[in-house]
Amino acid sequence: MLDELVRAKKVVGFKQTVRSIEDESAKKVFLAKDVSPDIFDNVANLCKIYGIEIEYVETMRQLGTACKIDVPAAVAALLID
Repeated sequence: MLDELVRAKKVVGFKQTVRSIEDESAKKVFLAKDVSPDIFDNVANLCKIYGIEIEYVETMRQLGTACKIDVPAAVAALLID
């Protein structure tokens, strides 16, 4: 689950994640449930369009910790190897 984020190649943050989805380098997206509705809807719709799996995380704080950063993270993506 979130363990994947520790050891895999990833991007963290809205802009980088959207870029990775659009250039088809993302294989899985982690999306915090407590993000703003605009971000949530935007990322969820892009993942649906590009057929990318989404794993929902309860809080931005949990996602930031899993990504090994000191701030909350709204979204992150695992990249294709």
